[in-house]
Amino acid sequence: MTQSTVMSGINGALGLYSTVKGLLDSTEYKKKQEQLLKSAKNDENTWYRKNYYGNFLNDTATQAAIKRVENSLKRNNEQERARGVITGTTAEHAIARNEQGLRSLDNVITNIASANDAKKREIDAMHRRNKSSLMNNEYNSLSLDERMAKSAASSGYNLLQNALLGVEWGREGKR
Repeated sequence: MTQSTVMSGINGALGLYSTVKGLLDSTEYKKKQEQLLKSAKNDENTWYRKNYYGNFLNDTATQAAIKRVENSLKRNNEQERARGVITGTTAEHAIARNEQGLRSLDNVITNIASANDAKKREIDAMHRRNKSSLMNNEYNSLSLDERMAKSAASSGYNLLQNALLGVEWGREGKR
């Protein structure tokens, strides 16, 4: 066997080995990448459901605001009752005072609900940006995988072709 034939054989074997190893490695990394992407999507969806569909009335700040209004209304009612005993307030006046307190509480709840709507719009916009980013990353990764696969196939084919061209088919013994 001539040195040219041996080198062509080695070149072909390296090309085949490189192609197969590249395919196996890329499959392993692709699986890891898919798992990571799936995990990121799940985390994003969990975050979205928790923040978007959460009960805004159970929020600590909301509960504190409602409690402050309730305490304030309770103090005012106690003061007005005491004043009413001294001054002789009518029942209509007490009803009007209670209606005013309920309107105050209604205003607080309405403001909290309005703030919650704004928060939901912000969460929704952030969720859309995050999903878009994940989709762009996935697209870029798939595009890179496609280019790398084409490159690996082309390189492996070229090495194999060069190895076959280097073999002197039928002329090995004529030298």
